[in-house]
Amino acid sequence: MIDSEVISNYGYGAAVLGALIEGDGVAILAGIAARHGYLLFPLTAVCVALGGFIGDQTLFFLGRRYGDSILGRFKRQQARIDWLRSRIHRHEALWIIGIRFAYGFRLIGPLLIGASGVRPRRFLFYNIIGALLWGFVMTGIGYAVGEILRDFFAEHHVSKRWLIAAAICVAVLFIGARAILRRREGV
Repeated sequence: MIDSEVISNYGYGAAVLGALIEGDGVAILAGIAARHGYLLFPLTAVCVALGGFIGDQTLFFLGRRYGDSILGRFKRQQARIDWLRSRIHRHEALWIIGIRFAYGFRLIGPLLIGASGVRPRRFLFYNIIGALLWGFVMTGIGYAVGEILRDFFAEHHVSKRWLIAAAICVAVLFIGARAILRRREGV
């Protein structure tokens, strides 16, 4: 079982790497860890934002270079891709900031924005804003979930190990449900 010292020592790095690779589930789990005092909330949210930022910047530049060939592989999503592509330039800032919150477009969104010809400096500026907003919101959701878990386990006199196990189960269920929904949508 993971103990509090391991979380305190490696939690921030795990938050960056996890947000880079997976995103929402890791951000929520990091927020739960922050609520229980293993990590500092503001630093955790910034680490989550950093991971999301790096991932989106990478996908944006992949989109600029290989966007059309990559996006062409999402056959089932072409109608959505075409619709989104036609609207990106009308409100670039809103799309860049908001795409990370749009279910089903977390990975394809930055690719699409890059393929749409958005200027790199513009994307960089709004991606910083969007990543910070996303990092604090998702980590905050985890913090709230951690509060609920704390209250539940405080009333039921359960050890910290069970609390950590429950938090991991919540994150795994969340990640699993998202994976199943993505598979159904063909993303």
